Amino acid sequence: MKSLKIYITGPQKYYPNGLKELKMMKAYAEMNGFEVINDFTYIENGLKEFEQIDRNFLDDCDIVVADVNPFRGGEPESGTVFDMGVAYAKNKKIYSHVKDLRDVVHKYPIATFDEEGNVIDEMGLIFRAGPTPGNLMYMVPSKMVEGGFIECVKMLVADLNEDAKDKGSRIKPRIDCRNQATWIVEAGKYRAYLAGFECFSVNTKEIGEGMKKICEKYNFQGIFPPDIPPDFGELSKEDFKNVYTRCAYFFDRDQLHIRNSNMVIANLNPYHGHEPDSGTVFEAAMSFGLGYPCYCFINDGRPLIERISCRKDEDGIYRDIEGFVVENFGFPLSSRLATTMKIFIADFEEAAKLVAKDLGVFSD
Repeated sequence: MKSLKIYITGPQKYYPNGLKELKMMKAYAEMNGFEVINDFTYIENGLKEFEQIDRNFLDDCDIVVADVNPFRGGEPESGTVFDMGVAYAKNKKIYSHVKDLRDVVHKYPIATFDEEGNVIDEMGLIFRAGPTPGNLMYMVPSKMVEGGFIECVKMLVADLNEDAKDKGSRIKPRIDCRNQATWIVEAGKYRAYLAGFECFSVNTKEIGEGMKKICEKYNFQGIFPPDIPPDFGELSKEDFKNVYTRCAYFFDRDQLHIRNSNMVIANLNPYHGHEPDSGTVFEAAMSFGLGYPCYCFINDGRPLIERISCRKDEDGIYRDIEGFVVENFGFPLSSRLATTMKIFIADFEEAAKLVAKDLGVFSD
């Protein structure tokens, strides 16, 4: 039987001994019969050059295994989540591993209650991921395993064996019809999925309506995450009580929004630490994987070595207070994001205007 191909993703490339750890992971995967497609050359060179990808990234891959442990704050490493988003767009299996599968609120307990009992984070936003092990945009499509890479691969092997038995016992395999667009974009027009943590605000409806009006002002359409896609339906109050039912519903809704769009504008400002909101990164990556124009906006355009507290070691590499490598390519975001998206140092309205100009649908 043909070996399944695995791509390993995680923050290990930034670790002091990360290359050794990645090679161990590769060896363990190969010992279990998988083919690892990673090329670690750029890591062996001390991250003095970045790994450039294109839209064919992960085409030659069956399974992505991701490390979604918190990195420099409460969010996973953004490049890792980006890889997961591309993998989902390309219908790849996704497995993730985390040392602690408890709720985010317990792993990153910087939260309070408001008067209505909502869990509020330190930014004053509703802590949507609080009662689950991670942001729903990477939690729902990936199988999360408690432990490290080895435990994750063991689970993967067991699941593949069970899948083989399941397929052998059914005449007609199950069909998932959620990956079809339901609202076709008119030829020559643009519809943007507005990815960002604005949807966690207490007044999210008003914010979303304002953002969509800005899009109309610059001659394209915007979809805000809480919008309901055509022919999608809504959850009953009883179903909504179950957090995982809610998560699956929100994930299906948002991934359908992306398929119903033909570009993305993402808010990649820091969220719960130095990294952007992981759900937003996943959504941007899914858009990239589907071949859409990808744009993002941030407030601080300084390079990472100025945004993150770090120092330059004798080997010329910048490292943060935990000894993790900080990329020094002049980008304000992870190179995975910075080389796949157009970055605007602006607020949303200015970014929308610049997007419209770039697309040729608006001029002053």
